[in-house]
Amino acid sequence: MIIKNPLPRRRSVSRLSFSFLILYASAAPLAAMLLTGCDAVRLGSGGTGSQFGAPTSEQSFLADAVASDQLAREIEEADIVKVVGDKVYLLNRFKGLIIIDVSDPATPAILGSLDLRGRGVEMYVIGAQIFALLSADYYFPYAQAGGSGNPDSVVSSPAPPAPDFEGSQIAVIDVADPANPALEGKLNLAGFAVQSRRVGNVIYVVGSNFYSYYAHSEAMEEAFLEGFVASVNIADPANIIPVDRETFSGHALEMHVSQSLILAAGQDYDPVEAETLTTVHAIDISDPAGVIAIRGSISVPGFIRNRFYMDDYQGVLRIATQSSGFGFPTVRVFTFDLADLDNITPLGQTEVIQNESLEAVRFDGPRGYLVTFFRVDPLFVVDLSDPANPAVTGFLEVPGFSTHIEPRGDRLLAVGIDDTDGRRPAVAYYDVADPANPSQIGRVVLGPPGSFTDSEATYDEKAFKVIDELGLIAIPFRHVTTDDFGPQPLPAGPDQPVVAPDYIPPSCMNAVQLVDFNDGGLTARGWFDHRGWVERVGLVGDRIFALSQAAFQTIEISDRDAPSGPALVSFFPPEELPFYADDCGYFGPIDPGFGIGPGSGLIGLLFQLILGELCGAMGVLPALALPLCLLFCGSRITRSRRPPARS
Repeated sequence: MIIKNPLPRRRSVSRLSFSFLILYASAAPLAAMLLTGCDAVRLGSGGTGSQFGAPTSEQSFLADAVASDQLAREIEEADIVKVVGDKVYLLNRFKGLIIIDVSDPATPAILGSLDLRGRGVEMYVIGAQIFALLSADYYFPYAQAGGSGNPDSVVSSPAPPAPDFEGSQIAVIDVADPANPALEGKLNLAGFAVQSRRVGNVIYVVGSNFYSYYAHSEAMEEAFLEGFVASVNIADPANIIPVDRETFSGHALEMHVSQSLILAAGQDYDPVEAETLTTVHAIDISDPAGVIAIRGSISVPGFIRNRFYMDDYQGVLRIATQSSGFGFPTVRVFTFDLADLDNITPLGQTEVIQNESLEAVRFDGPRGYLVTFFRVDPLFVVDLSDPANPAVTGFLEVPGFSTHIEPRGDRLLAVGIDDTDGRRPAVAYYDVADPANPSQIGRVVLGPPGSFTDSEATYDEKAFKVIDELGLIAIPFRHVTTDDFGPQPLPAGPDQPVVAPDYIPPSCMNAVQLVDFNDGGLTARGWFDHRGWVERVGLVGDRIFALSQAAFQTIEISDRDAPSGPALVSFFPPEELPFYADDCGYFGPIDPGFGIGPGSGLIGLLFQLILGELCGAMGVLPALALPLCLLFCGSRITRSRRPPARS
């Protein structure tokens, strides 16, 4: 059985560390969660549980909600940061909800905060309420003083409180008084949520059930392969209604949403063909009150990397995949007729290329844009004006590959990787006015030549910002210099029989690059540094902001070549920052005593786990399970920022 857990997308987790997470999850709460189905537990209001599916007493309210929502339903994407008026609302893995006053963007200040007891996945700010999607898939182990066997080891701050739930929840938070945000309640979703959208007065969430691999039975196998979609009506702030929850076979990893339809895509494996299949379920959300109907589904060979690999345009489903079975990897585009959602029928398909990986897709009106990669980056233009006969009209080869494409009329902005001199993030600008002859009209590469430079924007498209009215792109990056990096020997003396290593960390710079764009191309301007790995950038007033798990910062950009006047709001006191800032990624600060002395090694680690010397998601049960996990997964722990290996 293949277990997939919606951990933060930027980091993939090794089999060892992931299995440890699975072993940590107890079977009893999961079983209770699945038995109670979709109970909505009101925590902050003193209320009792309520079921998804509005009771009779609420039908009249839903009817009124339908009448008020018959007009075009607005579609909103959630995010970890929302700028609303003179306030910035953000979700922090360690602190929960943080509200920042930016009435004067040059002097931002924290107004209030609220511990959410779970990882904040994304949120909506609607009036005086926040609806935050939470997940219990994140834990925080920290070594306490002396825990490594070295009394002089680094002292860490206490771990944040562990999640008080299993799976995922929607937290409802009152922010009428931003200095004192208050939890009104939490809705259990009975599974792990992956993505959400707000359509009109309804929040829709898709996800999958979660099961530990050691609890195996035929019934549990079927339950594990079950995806879900849930709806919550938020039309009345005083009466949040969990309307509906429906399940379907397979699981949900990505979603595309229109005003009346959700396309939920998941992956299955065909052992006969040794091929990954992408299954797309059509979910009817045309009822403005939130009632859901699962309709038909289709399956196509190959896999997709994100939601941009499919869309719904003029009643046609378009989807691009990369096959992974026997033979050469093949990139294809498929089209399907959505006129009858209960009987979705194929219209056409086209093979784009073989022996290349599919790195980025974007559909835009009657066209599709695909970026593949082997040694160069072909940008393909696909004509979809006749859905029954999709066809490649032109392509362009450039170095590296793109990970995300932003259409701008007959121009494309793309973020990706340049591998001509090192491995560095890049912003590219394409002219696609002539679909038979696309051309590159600009390219900016971040970081010094020959270096390894990284960017959250190559993993999460929400990490960079295109500010059209300013003709400006803000994109974060991290440059790592590893000269003299690693353990260095220390001289031994008569009172020091064991020579201990001295750790010299690498030099790291987290920063945001400014790039001008216009019809003529791209121009690299100045940059500014920031504390921690930058996950979001944006605009408040006339200043650019940067956000990491460690801090929020605004900066003046009137002179784009020399951004100035940084105003930083740190989320932690100075003594705690090294443990939370993620300044240097996996090269960050370590306990210099770890691995030295009688408490080192696996045996020492197990004793620390059992005795409680490591806090966070630790204890006797995971300590006893760790050796089994080691035998099952192997002893090597590897972590990578890139998604799973490509064909």
